Amino acid sequence: MPAVLVAAGLLGGAGYALLKPPSYTASAYAVVVADRADGGPSATNFAQAYGRLAALPSTLVWATPALPPEIVRDARSSVQASTSPDTPLIHITGSAATPARAAAYANGAASALVGYGTMHKADTGVKVALMSPAAVPAAPSSPDLPVDLLIGGATGVLLAALAALGGLGRRPARPRPAQPAAPAGSGAAPVPVAAGPAGRGDGAEPAGA
Repeated sequence: MPAVLVAAGLLGGAGYALLKPPSYTASAYAVVVADRADGGPSATNFAQAYGRLAALPSTLVWATPALPPEIVRDARSSVQASTSPDTPLIHITGSAATPARAAAYANGAASALVGYGTMHKADTGVKVALMSPAAVPAAPSSPDLPVDLLIGGATGVLLAALAALGGLGRRPARPRPAQPAAPAGSGAAPVPVAAGPAGRGDGAEPAGA
């Protein structure tokens, strides 16, 4: 039974990897730098704030050239931005079903952040610069056959362990005591009678003997 569950998990992981449509991921990087001679406010703090604005439609309208409406519409689910608490770097990731669209999402969001930061640098004291544009990915980021097989096998092992624990937790049924066979008739065994003289069966001596 455990081997069957592990094999089923591996087959499920392989099927998922073979049947799932491919997804592509592209990454762009932007950096926040101080625009004042005295350094101004912390560029790292502004980088974290700008990272939260990367996928908003109100930010994407600052892209140059202007982004197609479908990219702006789908950016909330296709663009992600991450930042570090130690550096003013913004990592922008675009995901899509085609390599070109994934790169367009990442570069569009990065361009929008640069335009948005430039427009507000007089107020913030920092500006956003493009550090590295996104390249068109050559291979899909998912599905990943080795990873999917590993996840499927781990799921099978987990199910096998749970099944084994469930079997150990069951108490074996107690055997019921055997019932004595009921004697025929009234339920009492017949009592043998001693044989007497011929013609009598009660074993008593004849009178006057």
